[in-house]
Amino acid sequence: MQKFSVFQRSVLLAASPEEVFSFHEDPRNIRKISPPSLRVEKVACSVPARVGDEFQLTVRQFGIRLEWIGFWEEIDRGHKLTDGAIKSPFLHWRHQHRFEPAGRDAKETLMTDRVEYALREGILGTLADATLIRMVLSLMFHARHRASRKYFSSGTIGKNTN
Repeated sequence: MQKFSVFQRSVLLAASPEEVFSFHEDPRNIRKISPPSLRVEKVACSVPARVGDEFQLTVRQFGIRLEWIGFWEEIDRGHKLTDGAIKSPFLHWRHQHRFEPAGRDAKETLMTDRVEYALREGILGTLADATLIRMVLSLMFHARHRASRKYFSSGTIGKNTN
């Protein structure tokens, strides 16, 4: 039985849980919050998200072209959004976004990203997980959360800028 690793990080955003949920249910928005090391070349999806719907991403990370086919696994509008991967660099990928009201009058959201993942078993997978993957996830989510804070504090909420 495969053991999963878990990465989790939270950020406080200046928008309601419904606004933050709406942003994250549209995979095209990944372009707005991706770090410079991740160049998004193609996004194919339907919006709004529905359980079972697939989305496709083609990205370049550190110059390496990656194709990703994900699907919406769990949706609780305004509260939780979970995606899994059909095709990715990982043997297993499950990414849950949780949106909790915060601040006065719930005008802010504590968003938590929880990623459950697995690499190939063996010494190389264990070594990559303990070093490279943890570092990449940490840097990527730090950059995404910083960009999300900037996006939600900029007054562009509700404007379609895709």
